[in-house]
Amino acid sequence: MQGREHWLAWPLERLNQGAALSSRHDSLYWWALEFSPRVAVLEEALLIETSMVQRLWGGLQPMLERLDEALNMACMACTAAPPVRAQANTAWLALARLRLLQHSRAQGVPEPEAMPADALPLWTLTALQPHSAMLMRLGCQTWGQVRALPRAGLSRRIGARALRALDEAYGLQPQTLNWLQLPEQFVLRHDLGYPAHNADVVLHAAQPLLRALQFWLQARHHAVLALELRWHHDLRRIDGQALPAWESLLIRTAQPTQGMAHLQRLLREHLHQRRWRAPVDMLELKAPDTQAWAAASLSCLPDLAAQQSDSRSLAWHEWVECLSARWGESAVQQPEACADHRPEAMQRWRNVAAGAADQAPTAAASPAPRKKPAARSECADPWQALWPPWLLPQPLALTVQNNRPHWHGPLQLRAGPYRLESGWWEGGQTQAGLAVRDYFVAFNEVVGHVWIYRERAQTRAWLVAEAHSPCWFAQGVYG
Repeated sequence: MQGREHWLAWPLERLNQGAALSSRHDSLYWWALEFSPRVAVLEEALLIETSMVQRLWGGLQPMLERLDEALNMACMACTAAPPVRAQANTAWLALARLRLLQHSRAQGVPEPEAMPADALPLWTLTALQPHSAMLMRLGCQTWGQVRALPRAGLSRRIGARALRALDEAYGLQPQTLNWLQLPEQFVLRHDLGYPAHNADVVLHAAQPLLRALQFWLQARHHAVLALELRWHHDLRRIDGQALPAWESLLIRTAQPTQGMAHLQRLLREHLHQRRWRAPVDMLELKAPDTQAWAAASLSCLPDLAAQQSDSRSLAWHEWVECLSARWGESAVQQPEACADHRPEAMQRWRNVAAGAADQAPTAAASPAPRKKPAARSECADPWQALWPPWLLPQPLALTVQNNRPHWHGPLQLRAGPYRLESGWWEGGQTQAGLAVRDYFVAFNEVVGHVWIYRERAQTRAWLVAEAHSPCWFAQGVYG
């Protein structure tokens, strides 16, 4: 009989008290959909049908332990007392046993064992409660005694609906329930019931919404990429200025996630940057961008690196997003390789938060000399082995004396020339522009080895126009 008890029942009162929402909403019970697709609210109880999913959780007992943990997290109540829970092989029977357990706890008497259906009192079945006085005059105090009465006469006295409910409780008739369904899009509002004046209070009030979002993501096997938090102002006008009814904040993540810890950090950073002009009395949370979530396969071996690392450490994209939220998107940049032969155009700096940051950048963003991307070792051009590791922020014009470039003294040409002609397709539309150059490796005792180039004449008109301009430039260093 124990193996057939695949209906589980919990009182809604505990969920509603611990959820911190102003009114009951189906989102309070989304956590149960992670365990079974057949979840229903029946009068004052939440019921889960587990006949088809028990083996997926390793049996009934491991599943009950996981359900208790999820229930405590949903209720924010981790107490030593075991949760009130009833099991049975039908929904009405599970509800009746749950009522009997709650009644015993309220009276302070020992909790009864799982009673068979025939021994349950009349008040535990809703359909029999209106007829309890008449049934007790007939000498009936339990379900079994009611079933022992002649069915035709009993039907005339209590009605066919009550008899059908009794048959459903015994499993003789199928029971129709309204199964809990998840919405296609996550949109949830929360009426605070009090004015929130600053970011910390708003973030605290958003916790039930974030938990509901996590349950929704887990039940739908999705992960979130964008999150929008909207808040409603309690006032319409302040200091003579009209206020918008709603304001919003949209945050995006570089990688899809189901965890709320990183989203809470991002919300905290963004909300603290806001200027709160009026109290907030209502919040709304949306997930406009989600995608299917495929959890990574776990290894059977222990992860020693994870055990030795600091539990407070963040992933690369999480660290970047937190810094971007605190200092602005333009404060965190990374280099991006470009398909160009001009050294100054081989890479560009872009905001990391603007795109997906899949891996850490190879160099730090700073106005100091920039590190050129390393050349591929298998490159066929041997000249690339002489490229310098560092480029100057801007090419430095060199003086020329006796047809020799000078940089803290005359420079001796050690290698070259390496001829470069590139950028002709851009003309003068970009900063780099047309590059017609001869590169050399030069040296003197003061600056050491440097990378310089000489501009070559393109046309006679260009030569006349640039006759008095410097044509030698230093662009890279090797130190």
